[in-house]
Amino acid sequence: MKMTKWGYISPTEIQVFSDLDKQFKQQHKKDDPKAGRPFIVPEKERDKIRIDWR
Repeated sequence: MKMTKWGYISPTEIQVFSDLDKQFKQQHKKDDPKAGRPFIVPEKERDKIRIDWR
C-alpha cells in the first residue's frame, strides 16, 4: 500500500491508473487540435462581412 494525498492505494490500482493515463495520452496525441476549433480561421482566409448602413 502506498500513501497518496487522497489516501492509500494498492499496487494494482497504481498499475490500472497508469495504464489509463497512457491510453488518454495516446488518444490525445491522435486528436487533431484544430478540429475542436472550427471558428478560428487565419486572417487571410476570413470573409469580411460588409453591411450597407444606408
